[in-house]
Amino acid sequence: MKVAGRAMREEFRKEVARKTVHFFGGLAVAIICFLIPDWLYIPFSACFAVFIAFLFYLECLRFHGCLSLPMLRSDEHKNIGGHVFFFLGAFICVLIFPKSIAVASILMLSAGDAASGVAFAAISEQKSNNPPHKKPFLVMFVMFIVSFTAGCIFFRLIHHPFPVIFALSGAIGATIADSFPIRIFNYRINDNITIPLLAGSLMLLLRFAFF
Repeated sequence: MKVAGRAMREEFRKEVARKTVHFFGGLAVAIICFLIPDWLYIPFSACFAVFIAFLFYLECLRFHGCLSLPMLRSDEHKNIGGHVFFFLGAFICVLIFPKSIAVASILMLSAGDAASGVAFAAISEQKSNNPPHKKPFLVMFVMFIVSFTAGCIFFRLIHHPFPVIFALSGAIGATIADSFPIRIFNYRINDNITIPLLAGSLMLLLRFAFF
């Protein structure tokens, strides 16, 4: 039991480190996306695509034993790392959503998912004898509150006329995607893709429907 407890504490520290990188990486992407002038948006998207291709190339090197990456989860050693899906999700948002919705979606992914991951790891550490396999309600609540807060702050900063309702719709989408895995043909879609896409889709739907 002591060994298991130490292992859980070590895993918790690793998760905090992973989610810290996750948060600041997403924040950097959101800031760059927001500040980039409209006339540079297409070149920016092209550079982003090259960066995604480079990440997949690094993954190929890793699978062939030519490269080792720190802070990977145990289930990522033989699978594509979550960081690749994270940037891929952000890239898709940049391509398909208006800039304000894309940035808000990326912020909800970076802040909400980071907080959710740390909360889940903390609960798992407290219950090291019987860690939860599904997201507890408290983790869902943390995801929703942090995503909603991130969305509200951003929409207020850009003087959006309806910051609360847009942040609310995005946070609902982000929480659903984080809490309930989405599968296509029995393949689970990584939540680094589904979180920003569902958040952005609900905000875009709200925009088309009522504004």
